[in-house]
Amino acid sequence: MPPIRQRLFSFLRQAAAMAAAFVVISLLLDWYRAPAVPPQAAALPLHTLQGRQTTLSELGGGRTTVLYFWGSWCGICRHTSPAVDKLARNGVPVVGVALQSGSDEEVRGYLKTHGWQFDTVNDASGGWARQWQVQVTPTIVLVKNGRVRHSTTGLASYWGLRARIALLDALDG
Repeated sequence: MPPIRQRLFSFLRQAAAMAAAFVVISLLLDWYRAPAVPPQAAALPLHTLQGRQTTLSELGGGRTTVLYFWGSWCGICRHTSPAVDKLARNGVPVVGVALQSGSDEEVRGYLKTHGWQFDTVNDASGGWARQWQVQVTPTIVLVKNGRVRHSTTGLASYWGLRARIALLDALDG
């Protein structure tokens, strides 16, 4: 085998091994950091800053819903929130939970400053975070028919979230 072809083959093999290791580590971290689903989570009332009153089971109407735990103080959230907002603007049911990010007015102002329009519950005291045992922000929980189907933590992209939602919709009918 010519040296250039041999080096290319070696590089591709190493890249595939690194990608596989990344996926495995990512899945293990998601499993370890997964929030605890509180009893009756689907029926818990959601009162958003935008004036919406609903529950997780009502919110999606049979579609995958994004429950997004974030904080105004969270650096990674500043990179993930635009992707979540884009999901909401493209018709995906989204409800954010602003963790200990100030008063209702402060959270509304923060959302307005960044141009984010996803429905948001203000968790000023951290009660939601404790109830769900959220360990990391951001935490993104995908809910379908009132049941938690998947969760992930940390940096997430629009297309990565879109792919997870599409996979859930395909598998869960």
